[in-house]
Amino acid sequence: MILQLLIAHGRMPNAAIAQAASVAESTAHNRVNALTEAGVIRGIHAEVDLAAVGRPIEAMIQVQIQPTARSRLREEAERLANCPGVVEVFFLAGSRDLLVRVAVADAAALRDFVVNELNRWPTVAATETSMVLEHFRGTQMLVLSA
Repeated sequence: MILQLLIAHGRMPNAAIAQAASVAESTAHNRVNALTEAGVIRGIHAEVDLAAVGRPIEAMIQVQIQPTARSRLREEAERLANCPGVVEVFFLAGSRDLLVRVAVADAAALRDFVVNELNRWPTVAATETSMVLEHFRGTQMLVLSA
């Protein structure tokens, strides 16, 4: 229950968590601390309206790494994670190796990212870019079935 509350409202005050979970404030505080110390809660993050900060174009780019470059997969993911406009990089199982989520100012910036940060690198075998039209955050991730 506490995790569900924090997923929905990461900045929820301890008193509100305690009330919603029907526990004492000290109990809520101790549970949140225990979840943090156990590594279950890795951080509380702000969800930013990317359009409001000048990055209205979002895309998901699937990246296939050259078979000869497999040993450098982590290095390539870290390189991409540090590129301007990159929001997240995921390791994938399947026909593609990485999924890169980018947020950029316009279509030209997206093109430049694909050309300069992906296609010009010899480690990259192929890319496939999908524009994000709308984004919905899941609300039932931790709902436990009976």
